[in-house]
Amino acid sequence: MREKGNRSSLKVRFTLAMVLMSLIPGLILAVVYYRNVKDFYQDKTWTYQENTLRLMEAKMQDIVKQSEVVLNQVLGLSVTSDLFSGYTEMNAYERLNLMRNINGTLSNIRIANNSIDHIYLLAFDGGAYSSNAGWNKREYAENDWTKIREDQPGESITVPTHPAAYKYLNPGAADPLVVSIVTYLNRYTGNSVIGLVQIDLSYEKIREAMDCMEMDDSDMAFVVDEEGRVIFAPKESMAGLPAADVSLGAYNLAQILSAVDGGVEEDGNFSIHLDYGRDSGTIRKRRVGNSGFSIIQINSGRMLKQELDRFRKVWAAVVGACMVSAALLASSLSAGIVKPVTSLIRSMSRVSRGDFSTKVETPKDKDLSELALSFNTMVAEVDKLMHENIVKERERLTMEQTALNSQINSHFLYNTLNTVKWMAVRAGNEEIARMIVALVNMLEYSCKKIDMPVFIPEEIKFIKNYVCIQEGRCCSSVHIKFDIDPKLENCLILKMLLQPVVENAMQHGFGEDNIDNRILITGRLLGDRVQFQIRDNGQGFLYEGFDKLTGVGLHNIQDRIRLNYGDNYGVELESKPGEGTAVTVEIPVCQKAEEADGEDFNC
Repeated sequence: MREKGNRSSLKVRFTLAMVLMSLIPGLILAVVYYRNVKDFYQDKTWTYQENTLRLMEAKMQDIVKQSEVVLNQVLGLSVTSDLFSGYTEMNAYERLNLMRNINGTLSNIRIANNSIDHIYLLAFDGGAYSSNAGWNKREYAENDWTKIREDQPGESITVPTHPAAYKYLNPGAADPLVVSIVTYLNRYTGNSVIGLVQIDLSYEKIREAMDCMEMDDSDMAFVVDEEGRVIFAPKESMAGLPAADVSLGAYNLAQILSAVDGGVEEDGNFSIHLDYGRDSGTIRKRRVGNSGFSIIQINSGRMLKQELDRFRKVWAAVVGACMVSAALLASSLSAGIVKPVTSLIRSMSRVSRGDFSTKVETPKDKDLSELALSFNTMVAEVDKLMHENIVKERERLTMEQTALNSQINSHFLYNTLNTVKWMAVRAGNEEIARMIVALVNMLEYSCKKIDMPVFIPEEIKFIKNYVCIQEGRCCSSVHIKFDIDPKLENCLILKMLLQPVVENAMQHGFGEDNIDNRILITGRLLGDRVQFQIRDNGQGFLYEGFDKLTGVGLHNIQDRIRLNYGDNYGVELESKPGEGTAVTVEIPVCQKAEEADGEDFNC
């Protein structure tokens, strides 16, 4: 009886509401319906503008991806390929053949990527290569960005939209507009031959990407780079200018960029509403991937006004029809709507009490059936997610317990060794105490910042601790002398780089009958290099080349040095039977530089 009374009350209220709407059409429908339609057209206009922006972004992404693919291919050609092997020994004929091969390869790469206008390479010795067979090399060399030197920093820059006056050898041809992506290399990079890689993006291809938006004096789009320079503009005369020099009514483009960066952010994009010129509208900024380019879309409210004007012409007739329909259909609709809604309310109440097995019967009405199906789907998903969360929570607790069981407290180990040291001191055994101190120092050095370079004195101290332990363990009769240049005090070295060499000398450098066994460890500063030498007077061996060594220790040191410092540094070995062995390690001078956001190392 209670539920029936509730249904009757809801039915009466629903009928009354429909009747009241029919009696007061002028006020109710004029406000509510018009607002809804206005919101609809606003959403429609907004969606159209957003879709247009996404389409422009997607097309610009294709251009950027093509440039990235081409850059990787050209860098591979310039840095890692074998084409430039023995370049300095090539004669003129060989270099001519090399130029033909490279120019042909660049031309093929350019043909396969239609967004690329042309590709240019400059060598440190003045050599030049290009996919453009008819380019003006002299005109090209006069550009500011083509000045290169061997010690230049390796970096990439964007040269904003500019006329490619160097594209044609013969004057008179129209200079096309391009955007240049310039990458600088130096003598430390790969083959040490190429100093500049330039990829010119076709301005016409950028224009085609932006043509999906109809542009006029009120609706327009720009592409700018990170420095606020215009890459694309509706008028070619604006392309390549600083944003501050592009005027848009009461504002310039730089002011609009500053305002939009402080606007509403959504998914990394920004939008604002701004009055400019004769109109007011929406300005959006969307970044094009990680390229540094951004699309600025300016949309006036003109489209929305046109849509609303068309709606007003039919609005009056629709209001009258809705008034009559509301009064006639109120009674028949109320019964069919209220019953499924009440059933849904009861089901929601059961779900709120934790009964996720609840299912709502699907009514015949299409809209209400979709509502019921959505509710049933939601309940099933919630039930599934709750079970998944329970399983994940159990797995998390199990993992935390496993991690806790496997944790080792290094401080316990240090404290225990210190306790043993003082026990040895009290027992009068200073030698054991000294070995324990050396072991503690080695453990702490090995466990702390294992992936960071250390100061050379720290590495030498580590070696001394190792030698101390070896002398105690093996009663070693080897006398070790250190001769380290004080100028190396603030220089850095890879951690545990020298210790394997010392270990190898102590364990394998001397025969059983050797006497007066000595190892000399020297460290010298030689210009921009640091040289260490570990020399022993042991039994030596017949050295046939580094690749003939069977041990992994020296090979590992060689690999670490070349991985971190390049192929110009490494390990050298000298040995003669009966005269001893000398291992020389060379690395660049590296010093620690403090930065605002952390640590850096200058080599």
